[in-house]
Amino acid sequence: MVWRRTSLLVLALAAGGLQAQNAGTASGVDQLIQQALERNREILAAQQRIAEARGLMRQAGVRPAPTIEVNAASGRPLRTQGEEEYTAGYFHPVETGGKRSKRVRVAELGLALAEDELAERTRQLAYEIKTRYIDAAANQQKLDAIGGILKINRDSYRLVDARVQRDDAAPLERQLLLVEVNRTESQQAVANGQVQSARLELRRVVGVTSEGEFDGVPRISVAPAPSGSMADLRKRALESRPDLHAARTLASLSAAELALAEAQGSPDLTLSARYARRYAQFEDPIRTTTSGSPLLLKDRDNILTLGISIPLQGRKRNAGNIEAAAARQNAAKLKVEQLEIAVPLEVETALARYQAARNAVAILKRGVLGESEKNLLVIRQAYNLGQLRLLDVLTEQRRLLETELNFIDAEAELARSRAELERAVGGELR
Repeated sequence: MVWRRTSLLVLALAAGGLQAQNAGTASGVDQLIQQALERNREILAAQQRIAEARGLMRQAGVRPAPTIEVNAASGRPLRTQGEEEYTAGYFHPVETGGKRSKRVRVAELGLALAEDELAERTRQLAYEIKTRYIDAAANQQKLDAIGGILKINRDSYRLVDARVQRDDAAPLERQLLLVEVNRTESQQAVANGQVQSARLELRRVVGVTSEGEFDGVPRISVAPAPSGSMADLRKRALESRPDLHAARTLASLSAAELALAEAQGSPDLTLSARYARRYAQFEDPIRTTTSGSPLLLKDRDNILTLGISIPLQGRKRNAGNIEAAAARQNAAKLKVEQLEIAVPLEVETALARYQAARNAVAILKRGVLGESEKNLLVIRQAYNLGQLRLLDVLTEQRRLLETELNFIDAEAELARSRAELERAVGGELR
């Protein structure tokens, strides 16, 4: 009766792994990703980078400020009486070569690049959360499976121990069951450590600091196969991958920086207007006053001066910046070309991995797990008839548990490969 219960439990555990495909794993992962986007410091830092880029874009549109100058001159401190001059000037800088519009263009592309980098970091974080989530779920399922077998082994041991004490069973059977219980407890201890480690890793990625904030992990859920051909997936990846978007934006930014560097080689102009009022006093060399002293003459002049200032600089003064900008542009173009080659190959690799994992799950589900369950029932019946030993039953039970653990690993690999395929494509697959 005890071994019949063992077989039924193993069957239930295997069936539970299949029925778990309808669990709400996707919604659980989505909630964790949302939590991470709100708490992860790298994501928050990338959002601040966007705010910084917006500020730089606003500053890039600011025109150079004009200058007002006021001067006063007097000869009195130097004992020169009657010499005074007051001037007021206005200087208006004029940018040439379209520097302002090109500077604004550079800032706009800098903002777009910051947004692309945030999208890329979000993509990588979502993939990391999914894989950590799958690890935690798989380890929990293994722990549950081992715990169920351990409970049955303990019940069997207590029953056989009672039979041995009544001389209804051989002491060897009790010893074999004791060894099996201890071995399963060892497996449980290892599995429990793996569960705790996986949960801690998941909490670290999400940014959950306390266990109370963590709701736990349901079982693995394998989504249906994605629709679309290889060509469709490649096309989607080339259109939607954030890292490729970022590389293309960086190439455009480098081209805009090169245009700005070339424009900065042209000198800016400064238009000026200056008004001066001068007072002068001097002695008339001919005429004198009635007392015989020299006649003092006074002069007052109003002068308006208009001018233009042009720096004496050539384009060679900015040749180094132009050369550096050209090198950055070439490097950005090469990175785009490399990604355009690598992205389709990544999609193809991820799809091949997903298809192999799906085939492995189908084989285990169809021709291995069910057959192992039937084998255990047959061996148990033979044991009850006295045709096999207890050791044969324990060996087959171990084999069935190993098969179930392999099936959990296969389901986890299928879920990981789908997450990798979504990462390679650059978005969720339906």
